[in-house]
Amino acid sequence: MSIEALAMAGANYMECGIDLHDWETNQSPPPYLLVEKMSCSEAVRKYCNDDEVKANEEKAKAKMREWAKAVAAMNRTGSYPNKWMQK
Repeated sequence: MSIEALAMAGANYMECGIDLHDWETNQSPPPYLLVEKMSCSEAVRKYCNDDEVKANEEKAKAKMREWAKAVAAMNRTGSYPNKWMQK
């Protein structure tokens, strides 16, 4: 049982006979809190769907193209699209 669980239950660690110094030095974190050592590309392959990643990249590229065209149009005409606020 964890110290946190005992505290939430209102237990006194001294009455339970727990030595905090020994408890802290002998306890290791649960496995689900440990970080796996892997490179960024390995993590992407393991946790990301390649099709989903490619689709998101394409959406981002399309938005950047749209933005670049809008900026170029502003520079040519000196006017701002309605969806952007003028300063």
